[in-house]
Amino acid sequence: MLKNNLLNIIQAQKTLIKVIIIAFVWMTNACFAQNSLQDSLQNQFTAYHQNNLQEKIFLHTNKEFYLCDEILWFKIYNVDAFFHKPLNISKVAYVELLDKNNKSVLKTKLALKDGFGNGSLQLPHFIGSGNYKIRAYTHWMKNFNANYFFEKKLTIINSKKAYEGDSLHQKNQIEVAFFPEGGNLVNGLSSKIAFHVLKNNTGQSCNGVIINTKSDTVVKFSTHKFGIGNFTLTPESGQAYQAIIWLNDSTKIKQNLPIAYVNGTVMHLEEANNQQLKVRVETTNLSNVYLFVHTRGIIKSVQNAKIQHGNATFLIEKAKIGDGISHFTIFNDQKHPLCERLYFKYPEPLNLILSSEKSIYETRKKISLNIRATNQDEKPIQANLSMSVYKIDSLQTICDEDINSYFWLSSDLVGKIESPTYYFSAENGTHEAIDNLMLTHGWRRFRWENIISIKKSSFEFMPEYVGHVITGKITHPRTDIPAQNIEAFLSVASNRTLFRPAKSDTNGIVKFEIKDFYTNNEIILQTDSLYDVEIMNPFSEKYTTNLLPNFSQNQINLRELINHHVGVQVQSVYANNKLKQFIAPIIDTSAFYSKPDETYLLDNYVRFATVDEVLREYVKPVIVRKRNGKSHFLVYDLLKNKFFEDDPLVLLDGVPIFDIDKFITHNPSKIKKLEIVSRQYYLGKKSFSGILNFTTYQGNLANFELDPNTTVIDYEGLQKQRDFYSPIYQNQQQVASRMPDFRNVLYWSPILKTDQNGKQEVNFYSSDLTGKFVIILQGITKEGKTGSKIAQFDVK
Repeated sequence: MLKNNLLNIIQAQKTLIKVIIIAFVWMTNACFAQNSLQDSLQNQFTAYHQNNLQEKIFLHTNKEFYLCDEILWFKIYNVDAFFHKPLNISKVAYVELLDKNNKSVLKTKLALKDGFGNGSLQLPHFIGSGNYKIRAYTHWMKNFNANYFFEKKLTIINSKKAYEGDSLHQKNQIEVAFFPEGGNLVNGLSSKIAFHVLKNNTGQSCNGVIINTKSDTVVKFSTHKFGIGNFTLTPESGQAYQAIIWLNDSTKIKQNLPIAYVNGTVMHLEEANNQQLKVRVETTNLSNVYLFVHTRGIIKSVQNAKIQHGNATFLIEKAKIGDGISHFTIFNDQKHPLCERLYFKYPEPLNLILSSEKSIYETRKKISLNIRATNQDEKPIQANLSMSVYKIDSLQTICDEDINSYFWLSSDLVGKIESPTYYFSAENGTHEAIDNLMLTHGWRRFRWENIISIKKSSFEFMPEYVGHVITGKITHPRTDIPAQNIEAFLSVASNRTLFRPAKSDTNGIVKFEIKDFYTNNEIILQTDSLYDVEIMNPFSEKYTTNLLPNFSQNQINLRELINHHVGVQVQSVYANNKLKQFIAPIIDTSAFYSKPDETYLLDNYVRFATVDEVLREYVKPVIVRKRNGKSHFLVYDLLKNKFFEDDPLVLLDGVPIFDIDKFITHNPSKIKKLEIVSRQYYLGKKSFSGILNFTTYQGNLANFELDPNTTVIDYEGLQKQRDFYSPIYQNQQQVASRMPDFRNVLYWSPILKTDQNGKQEVNFYSSDLTGKFVIILQGITKEGKTGSKIAQFDVK
């Protein structure tokens, strides 16, 4: 008996040990699986963003209303999309002015340095009155959706041309949309539902009710700001819900709410206290969930929680969340995203302070402004700034988009944001309004499917890290089939040697990277055989679907339009030459081979009748030989102390010469100098047995006839910066000058910087125009802090 009891106890202990071991293994595997899933999500997310660098561009224009013949001034701020720090990767930006049909009216390329660039567009006299879009992007940004390009509306009036009017009258289009928090409605689970009511793309104030299938009112609601609001609803099984909405003009709208799922998961985010956020997850069919939080691609928190009694709660420290928009996503064990929610944390601002001696000035008087930049602790900070001062009236108002609202909101949200600067105004209700905005506008910079599927990104366009990339396509002349592995050469005939070789890929594509290419001239393309070469359009051919509002000239104040027109014409007549002054770019003018080994100024020697005689008589590092009836140049190799056996690269004003027999008979009277590289030279994947570079006085090839397989194309290089003209009234004689001054833009500077004390002083003069003027100051620091400041003064 005792023996049997002992055996039973031992057996029970063994069973208990097995159960404990099994439970321990299960718990260990479960913990390992949880950790493995969390690590997997983090690793995939990090790898995706490491391979998908994105840029953002903000373009500050000097104003938003223009007449034809006026100059549109702008500055570009190029930053990385995640940290908002100025980015020194792309060296070229593309700016276009598009009409309502997305047809490019004006376009230009401009140089970027350390993430900044500036330029101007002279608005031509032939464009019609209407609303236009100005957009800006880089070569690298063309790999992504056109919605990532900077884009904003401008109004342009052609006061010399009859107004044709928009062809179609815009009907009253009313849109109502509902957005359950997290994305889902589930029967029996309470959800916050945000809504947005638009009329002709403008938010509308309204009141409404939610009724069920029995027509019982279950919820009453109203908008908070810009046609956006929210309410809470717990769907019941067997019930469908409809919204009845009344606008302020008594328009009645009926719309069904999204259908609730029988089973599913919902989430709710709220402020737990001043230091923490609380995310509550409710579900009908899960036992385990994961919360993944990131701020613009930077992981902030990854947590796991077990579902108990149908719900789970996460707490997140606010201090761990990054500035701006953060993304909260709920996953299940299979790494499927179930719910998503955006949260906005106000960034630490760049504080910009403007001060002046007066608020009212007389005409033709000096105006001095002091700028001070500080961080949140009021310590001085260095910032890169741009500033515009212009007259405001019914035609030209203050823009409702600035560098803060664009980088922190508009650039990362779907759809138009009405009055985005309001959300940074610190008015009562802005926190509620911005949370509603997070619920109604979705993140657009990536898709979870691309991350989880480990889809490798492929990029068609490389960043223009050195300079502008000119892309061409080489094809067979009769078949139009792409020609592979064909050597091509691009050059520009000028005093400055611009020459690049390239070889076509499997698609016949050749790419030439040209640094500091400011010449608006002809580019010369040559191949080693008779092939067709087509230069591809460097501007993007992808466009957003954003519609411009219809333009009506009936809304224009005729008297103020006449005043604007007279001002433009006066400037055009009396200051035309001063408006066409350009700043010479600071560039490296040396040839691609840097310093030559030998230089011959031909005027220092006896002038001979042919190039052949010049080389034979006094150019010792070069000999002329005949092989198989053809002439060849051989250059002395300084490193090996003997002449090369192969031909060198021969250039005339940067253009390669292949027919040596024709060139040696050319009259050298217009050739100024000869530079020689007496060593093996490598340029990209191409090598040359020395270089002979002949330069003419005019840089125009001196009438030398190029090879028949040469293609000459007109091509616009980078834009030269125009000098902003502003007259000075320092003495009584200048003030008494009868030269009229009708400037409505008193000041524009895209290159302001605060010093180590955070200070900068600006001086300019009022014009003959009276009225109210506004100062718009935008800026950013190297750490990515943005700031904007608006001030006003009167001229009487």
